[in-house]
Amino acid sequence: MIYKYNNVSQIDFNNEFKNGVIVFGTGNLGILAIESLKQKKIKIICFVDNNKKNQNKKFKNYDVVSPEKLNGSNYKYPILICSLNFRFFKRQLEALNIKNYYDSDFLFNELDLSNVETEWTKDLCKIRLDLYNYAVLSAREKNKLRLNSLDLVLTEKCSLKCKDCSNLMQYYEKPIDEDFDMLMKSIDKFMNSVDFLQEIRIIGGEPFMYKRIDEVIQKILSYTNYKNLVIYTNGTIVPKQEKAKSFQNDKIIFKISNYGEICRKIPQLEKFLSFNNIKFITEDVTRWQDCARIEKFERDLNLTKEIFGNCCVNETLTLLHGKLYLCPYSAHAENLNAIPKTSSDSINLIELNDSVQIKKKIRSLVFEKEYLGACNWCNGRDYNVANVPAALQTKKPLEYKKII
Repeated sequence: MIYKYNNVSQIDFNNEFKNGVIVFGTGNLGILAIESLKQKKIKIICFVDNNKKNQNKKFKNYDVVSPEKLNGSNYKYPILICSLNFRFFKRQLEALNIKNYYDSDFLFNELDLSNVETEWTKDLCKIRLDLYNYAVLSAREKNKLRLNSLDLVLTEKCSLKCKDCSNLMQYYEKPIDEDFDMLMKSIDKFMNSVDFLQEIRIIGGEPFMYKRIDEVIQKILSYTNYKNLVIYTNGTIVPKQEKAKSFQNDKIIFKISNYGEICRKIPQLEKFLSFNNIKFITEDVTRWQDCARIEKFERDLNLTKEIFGNCCVNETLTLLHGKLYLCPYSAHAENLNAIPKTSSDSINLIELNDSVQIKKKIRSLVFEKEYLGACNWCNGRDYNVANVPAALQTKKPLEYKKII
């Protein structure tokens, strides 16, 4: 399988990188970078990583150093940034007075994935590379507003009550549905303000507890400025056959999270989707990040920025009750009145009517934020966060302290 992507940077790598490069990022993209650099016959000097657990060790037989060690002899080599957190990495390098860095979108184009071994399947490699290249392009095109994703929350209700849910469903005592009219207006204002969106994700709670989900789907399908529509479900509810037609579209794919016995209807759901020729992926999930706590953390500003910069959901736009947030934790913690409201951390779409103004506010929220007020209450979602067993159930909503 040869990976291809249009609109990548045009780099004369035979000249720019003739003496070798340093790669920033040791994740799956880093593994793909190794293979691509081998195919292009470019020497890797070393890797750089923010994860202290990886520093001063080997990654695929290459030395791993901290960003602070990019000085002396290392400084003369160009740095290839291989991470979706590239904006934070660039700020780090700039603070170290290092400016000879590059995005890696050009690197992955024409990459032969046939013999690459990562935690991702070949198809998932393509999906992740598409997202990375799209994100790089989005940041580069200042005259257009291209965004990675939008989480569209249909309901606070869920068929499960997972005590470690990262979207904080376990704290809702009286969960409610989205007001349908407000939801339609919010979607309109958002979609009419962005140029393109890689992915719209239908979530909850459990989205199939929202009775008008088929109408929401049809509304979204009326737009053309997005690529994929992903419906997230825990496999406890199977839609009625009369709703099947709403999901029969090439843009739609179901993402089923399998937590074991509690997801009792996954076989029936998969049968329903297969019978109706609807695309789906079932993922066995056994571990989650320990990121569902609500508590005040006393951190200095630099650490807060670092936690935000390395966060895996720091661009997961979330639409909840007419307001647009930069991450799901910020959205639900504020909605629960569990954290102080920070006006600059969200956009009230219901109060705005000018698409130019909305676009400007969204661009500022997505591309200019270095941290959120909510970060002071969040345990973080980076490589330092511990894992917990997925989907452990609680019989009643968890208690938390509300902000007066």
